[in-house]
Amino acid sequence: MKEKILVVGHKNPDSDSICSAIVYANLKEKLGLDTKPVRLGKINKETEFILNYFGVETPELIETIKPQLKDLRKGVKDVIREEDSLRKVIKLMTEKNYSSLAVVDSENRLKSMLHISEIADAYLEMGAIDIFKNYETTFENLWQALGKEASLVNGIYPKGIIRGNLRGVSELSKIKKGDIVITTLLSKNINNAEKAGAELIIICVDETDVIPDCNVKIPIVRVNNGIFKVFKRISESVPIKSILSDSKFIHFYTNDYIDDVEEIIDNSEQNNFPVVDENGKVVSTIRLKHIMNIEKNEVILVDHNEAPQSIDGIETAKILEIVDHHKFGNFETIEPLMIRAEPVGATSTVIYGLYKEAKIIPSKKMAGLMLSAILSDTLIFKSPTCTQKDINYAKELAKIADIDIESYGMKMLIAGTSLGDITPSEIINIDKKEFSMGKFNVAVAQVNSVDVEGVLEKRDELKKVINDEILEKNYDMFLFMITDIIRNGSKIVALGKAKELVTKGFNIELVEDEAWLDGVVSRKKQIIPFLMDASQMI
Repeated sequence: MKEKILVVGHKNPDSDSICSAIVYANLKEKLGLDTKPVRLGKINKETEFILNYFGVETPELIETIKPQLKDLRKGVKDVIREEDSLRKVIKLMTEKNYSSLAVVDSENRLKSMLHISEIADAYLEMGAIDIFKNYETTFENLWQALGKEASLVNGIYPKGIIRGNLRGVSELSKIKKGDIVITTLLSKNINNAEKAGAELIIICVDETDVIPDCNVKIPIVRVNNGIFKVFKRISESVPIKSILSDSKFIHFYTNDYIDDVEEIIDNSEQNNFPVVDENGKVVSTIRLKHIMNIEKNEVILVDHNEAPQSIDGIETAKILEIVDHHKFGNFETIEPLMIRAEPVGATSTVIYGLYKEAKIIPSKKMAGLMLSAILSDTLIFKSPTCTQKDINYAKELAKIADIDIESYGMKMLIAGTSLGDITPSEIINIDKKEFSMGKFNVAVAQVNSVDVEGVLEKRDELKKVINDEILEKNYDMFLFMITDIIRNGSKIVALGKAKELVTKGFNIELVEDEAWLDGVVSRKKQIIPFLMDASQMI
């Protein structure tokens, strides 16, 4: 079964990223594609308010799209159990040309790995007469090993573990209770064998031989084969647990990544590799050929297009579409794809246009999510990124969702500005994006608030975690902007060795790494372009 196509927004998702993933997956489902919206981080309070308001489930959190062993469609599903007889195992390995197989217990948990060479070595060491003395097996395995040429001609065939040894009928003085006696003829010695305590008689005869009636209660098995061939069959009744070695072997887990596994397989002399789940149960056995041509996971990107902002492992996936409203950075694909990007205030504006083109009217819930995303990204139409198209579409969506824009929009924005119970580390990562600006690696984080100074009461802690991130992720500068949705401006905190990007870009002086930018509320339109220009001058 093919996996669902993942519809995914950017890391540190904002409301437009989450809502766009949900509504675009919904549109694609209506158009016949099997899709699933996912997220790349914790949702913020504003998004939580939106989803709760419209009763929509939060998308599943995923961390990577790198293919894992659980994504394999191929692999050997056969396993062998510790109690299986050599005959059963040889038959399976011969018919399917397996050189080795995983050995499991009664609950399918991995115990060992059996190679065909170990079976050959065991045969060389086995002595037929002492077979049951040296290797514990069962009457059930023995019956299976004797094959279709065997039939019960007297008594009741025993069950369970064989406690005795294998004896010839001529070894009457050595026969003890529980022994199995093998012979080529039915003679009076069988009566004596019964008296000695033998538990089973095996008679090896030709198909045409007639076995006369016997006056014993002991079970008798007739095998239409020569005695030497029967000896070989008896050896095959030994369970494989009796011949397993303690040699080490490599196995993998279903959540192991394909590229890691491939490297290990390439450097190993082992040919087959068991794969187990989190409970240690075997799901398959793989070889190098099984992972060479694995199908790529398919994704649709919304509200972003640059790899650093996307899901880890995006380079291993097949990107089917991009729907966005941002600039395009260093972007490269192997195959052509559908790209829909427009200079509007929100990705959800673009997506609503796609609903209209498909002549599909969104449900109240989907309309409410798209409206919320537009209001969030445009700060209820106050952001300079807002276009007339955003406003027109928002009004249409408000009618479908039966929402008053001004009343609902303010409730939504205020719900998202509550930061009292959020740690400084969480605050700077609520909506953080990374940018490559020439020789500079820059992070710009943004939060909306109605109480900028309240946020900055934690300025020392905020600056500490920002500096920690600069060191950890090798940023040249980290710009943190606190946007006041009432005063229509942003307080910025700039840290890092490339703070000159801010002073040159905005022609301002930083006071203790801080400044107020009046009228600046858009990262995309009022921050990034100026920093990009400054990066060309430094």
